[in-house]
Amino acid sequence: MVKALYNKAQTKKIDQQAATFLGIDSYALMQRAALAAFQHIKQYKKLLVVTGPGNNGGDGWVVAELARKNGQEVTIWALKDPNQLSGDAQTAAQECQVEHTFYCPEQQSFDVIIDCIFGSGLNKTVQGHYAEAIDWINQQATPVYAIDIPSGLNADTGQIMGHAIIAKCTISILTDSPGLFTLCGKDLCGIIKTENLTVDPKAYQNITADAHLLHESQLSSLLTNRKHNSHKGQFGHVWVAGGQAGMMGAVQLAAFAVLKSGAGAVTAVTDALHSVTMPLQHPEIMTHAYDETHPELPIKKPDVLALGMGLGQSSWSKSLFKQLIQMPQAKVVDADALALLEPHHLTKQDVITPHPLEAARLLACSTAEIQNDRLQAAKSLNQKYHATTVLKGSGTVIADAQGCYLCPHGSDALATAGSGDVLAGMIAGLMAQGHNAAQAAKQGVLWHAITGEKSQQKLCLTASGILNELHLHLPA
Repeated sequence: MVKALYNKAQTKKIDQQAATFLGIDSYALMQRAALAAFQHIKQYKKLLVVTGPGNNGGDGWVVAELARKNGQEVTIWALKDPNQLSGDAQTAAQECQVEHTFYCPEQQSFDVIIDCIFGSGLNKTVQGHYAEAIDWINQQATPVYAIDIPSGLNADTGQIMGHAIIAKCTISILTDSPGLFTLCGKDLCGIIKTENLTVDPKAYQNITADAHLLHESQLSSLLTNRKHNSHKGQFGHVWVAGGQAGMMGAVQLAAFAVLKSGAGAVTAVTDALHSVTMPLQHPEIMTHAYDETHPELPIKKPDVLALGMGLGQSSWSKSLFKQLIQMPQAKVVDADALALLEPHHLTKQDVITPHPLEAARLLACSTAEIQNDRLQAAKSLNQKYHATTVLKGSGTVIADAQGCYLCPHGSDALATAGSGDVLAGMIAGLMAQGHNAAQAAKQGVLWHAITGEKSQQKLCLTASGILNELHLHLPA
């Protein structure tokens, strides 16, 4: 099942439509949300509920009252005077019979801390006593449950707005936001539990989602087109081009990834010395020595091209790139080839796989601007270069003409030399087997990310290790 992700503006509309669907007012919806959140923390004996200025704070007042009625020991640390609240938050505070404090309860101990400081609507940097409270909470050994979103995390982008809660568990209400799954989201959210409050998603199907979350089940189509009565020619031939003198590793990893992802054959178009030594390590890889003074290419043309891994920026590199980029075959463009790329080079049959620095160069902006809004950056790259875009990083974003997709899987173990070369080779290998650019990008990203996430090697994982473990994560 592919889950829809909604930005702040869309979430606000969904809240309104959910209340209408349930036939209740906004305060009753707040009570229902708080009751759903309370189910996750009712086992704790001693609670600290930290409330802020808006409706997320209102959720906290309702949760605290539910805990009091349940016989739990509750302390409310009110970062905003309840007399200064308005709307539903004020009503919630007035109906709560739990005593509150305006001061940090640093001399007390708690079994759990409930974060209800800021919700998904936060749009400014966290400062002052709010920042101090968040920093204090993060210093405690006590588990933290965030209602809606960890306070200080931008729901749309995954940015930390100056200071942000590090939660053990995030209880998302009605919908999930993109920011939970990209940039800093995965580091802050812990386990994500989504409560739909018994609202049928059809109640807000008229609201177009900002993105969709990839799901492991999408890997099931990897094997559906393959038959026992097959030969290698049916699974495609890929050229992997790159590896200028002294940079054989990148192109070798990508070429082997093509085969490990199921393609029938691969040829590495590379430096003359590499073309001799590469088959000694991987005899499955065919090679072709490219010489810029006699720039002949292999006679038999490929089904898919993957170019850029260890390509460099030399005259040899540019000569090879110029020849290959003009070929009509579908392409995966990665690494050094991205620095030579022009928008007219590509079409929707192609894929580009930049990391944030490469994306910044392609869009002529800073890396910070890319990371400040990864979804928009991926969309802009897709619009400018026409190709399916894979913006790598924590919560990899894939953008094509149909929209944006986020990968919830992955691990810091994938932050290792050659990991991106492996991913590019995997995507090319899947394209060679008949998957279109967008399908191959989604499947390749998922497969690569899940392998890194589930690997027992953790920080010892290498790019070669990723390839060695791919088979463990094929669908049954």
